[in-house]
Amino acid sequence: MATEPIPEDNHLWAAMMPEDKAALRPYLIRRHLPQGDVVTRAGHDVETVYLPTTADLANVVRFVDGRSGMATNVGREGVTGLAAFLAKEPCGWDVEVQIAGDAWALPADKLRLRCGASPALLQLLMTLTHNNQVEAAQNAVCNSVHTVTPRLARWLLTIQDRTGRDEFNLTQDDLATTMSVRRTTVNASWQELGRAGGIRARRGVVKIVSREVLERASCECYGALRRWTAPF
Repeated sequence: MATEPIPEDNHLWAAMMPEDKAALRPYLIRRHLPQGDVVTRAGHDVETVYLPTTADLANVVRFVDGRSGMATNVGREGVTGLAAFLAKEPCGWDVEVQIAGDAWALPADKLRLRCGASPALLQLLMTLTHNNQVEAAQNAVCNSVHTVTPRLARWLLTIQDRTGRDEFNLTQDDLATTMSVRRTTVNASWQELGRAGGIRARRGVVKIVSREVLERASCECYGALRRWTAPF
């Protein structure tokens, strides 16, 4: 159980009413989530939800031929396993740690129980559900319309927003899997953003050097999502 107040770094938690925090705090456990860990598997019940503070987790859809792609991702703005507060149903995708970092684990049944008693908490989670739907739709169209470099710039900006960090462990192979493209394609876009002064990469570590450069390189989807999914 949590022995100290949760940091307000998670925006959902920061927006909760004091009585909701008091009801949920005893069940929180702080965890460090390593990159690549799958915290919830497709077809399994969501037993635990995570409120990230510095980690980023992706909802990953996998295909029988071994390919996979990210539908949406969750960082410090929200909570994983959103459907768990609506009903106890199996998850439709893997929830995988995309960027290693810290998060607070909470039993999903405790969240469901509290939602039944708190209209204010229910409204917060409904807002996040709406934002998640908007993001999934925007991602689907973006992936079919926009080229890799602006998509990569948008993804990097989003990761920085959702982790509060400008440097993280990330390889081109990781990105190729996340973006469902060839590694050579990612490499070309990586170098393009590097030459422009947006990022600096070395041995599996990428550092965002200039948000301004990345914002200029990004597709319009980054601005659209910031307009339509600011939660609280």
